[in-house]
Amino acid sequence: MRIRRYFKCLCCVLILFMFWTLISYLISFKDEDFPEDVAYDIFVDETKDEHVHIPLDQEIHEELQNLRHKNAMADLKDPKVPIILWWTEFTKDPGTERSCGNNKCFFTNNRQYSKHKNLKTFLFYGTDFRGDDLPLPRSEDHIWALLHEESPKNNFLLCYDEVLSLFNYTSTFRQESDFPITTQYLVSLEWLQQMTYYKTVSQKNKYQKEEKLAPVIYVQSDCDTPSDRDEFVKLLMKYITVDSYGACINNRQLPTQINQPLSGMSHKDYFELISHYKFALAMENAVCPDYITEKLWRPLMVGTVPIVFGSSRAQDFLPSNNSAIILENFKSAEHLGAYLGNLNAQDDKYEVYRTWKSNGISNDNLRNVMRTRTWGPTSDSHWTPGYKNFIEEYECYLCQKIYEMDLLKSQGRKPPPKTANLSHYGCPKPLKFDSMGKYNKEGGWQDFWSGQWMQKHKEGVTLKSCVSKGKNYCGSERKVGNVKKDF
Repeated sequence: MRIRRYFKCLCCVLILFMFWTLISYLISFKDEDFPEDVAYDIFVDETKDEHVHIPLDQEIHEELQNLRHKNAMADLKDPKVPIILWWTEFTKDPGTERSCGNNKCFFTNNRQYSKHKNLKTFLFYGTDFRGDDLPLPRSEDHIWALLHEESPKNNFLLCYDEVLSLFNYTSTFRQESDFPITTQYLVSLEWLQQMTYYKTVSQKNKYQKEEKLAPVIYVQSDCDTPSDRDEFVKLLMKYITVDSYGACINNRQLPTQINQPLSGMSHKDYFELISHYKFALAMENAVCPDYITEKLWRPLMVGTVPIVFGSSRAQDFLPSNNSAIILENFKSAEHLGAYLGNLNAQDDKYEVYRTWKSNGISNDNLRNVMRTRTWGPTSDSHWTPGYKNFIEEYECYLCQKIYEMDLLKSQGRKPPPKTANLSHYGCPKPLKFDSMGKYNKEGGWQDFWSGQWMQKHKEGVTLKSCVSKGKNYCGSERKVGNVKKDF
């Protein structure tokens, strides 16, 4: 009996000790060792509640966002002039009133102005244009405008009439655009004709011999593009030597000071490198009428003959009829290789392609475009005094259109309908080079780029229908708590 009582007392003591230890541990427990959102997780798991779990940190983030939103609303200006809103944030401008000739408009990236009574235009940047993020339902009083100077590989949606017809005004590299910026990468005619980096043909011959340079230079780090240019270069290498710098088909290293894709490509040492070669492959990453970049202008500026591929209308903007070699004029890579080899061996024939540097630009179209161009390039290092960049000029172009439409309305006249079409940007389906070097081979669905192009057509047809119904992305939708997700 005594032993049994003793054992019971011992058990009670042990239970009390364990209870006291647990209480002491809980009192000393720190919040950071057991955060509240974890405790909330456990609570949800144990109760098996069906409500959506929103972690504490997300709740705090949303509260801060709401607070910022309220503060931003309190700081909003109340423009008395037409508002042009970048729906796709591009210029980072929170809100600026600017004069455009005799007119004034308010330009902003702040979507909180989307419901303002003076909102007139939604402006979209092509690369960031998305079918599931549009200001819908659309008002008949609002202009939709597009700016897209980039390659079609950035957004194949804009290759289709169904999508382009959503816009009233456009600014693209296409000549048919309302505000064409085909020469966006050309600084000026004076810049193009300069002789700063020009080398005589005898100097170029010397570089080939002493520096072991090939006749042709190719510099690309954007590989496997829709234009399939790397495959053509591989074919061409069978018939003439090509020095390939950059990441694509690399067989020669760039000097350290110019091996960065962005800063290096505008370095004077890079211009100097190109000038040592007789020919430069100026092949764009995608094929589209009027898509012309610095790949064409840089070789021309330094006195190297470009081999052009990308724009089917590049000839419209060349300094002269004999200033560049058009790749598509040759029946095969072998044919082009033989032609380049012949020019490389005959100085007088080669020099024909460079006489414009001394005789001047003979292309009237190029001269007229540059004479009437009211804007300059965006690069600070090549700024033209008194000029705005093409982005600001396009904004002012739209501002002027707003005032023109308002004037017609004040006179009781209805502004004529204005809708963009396929010619404002639409680019053809990406193809592949065949075994001979002709750009005419269908890639089909198995090819990534042509598959993307075809898929975007389906999306474009759906998008057109959705916009007409005032809906963002007509996919199936599921609501989760206060969060709406598309699938």
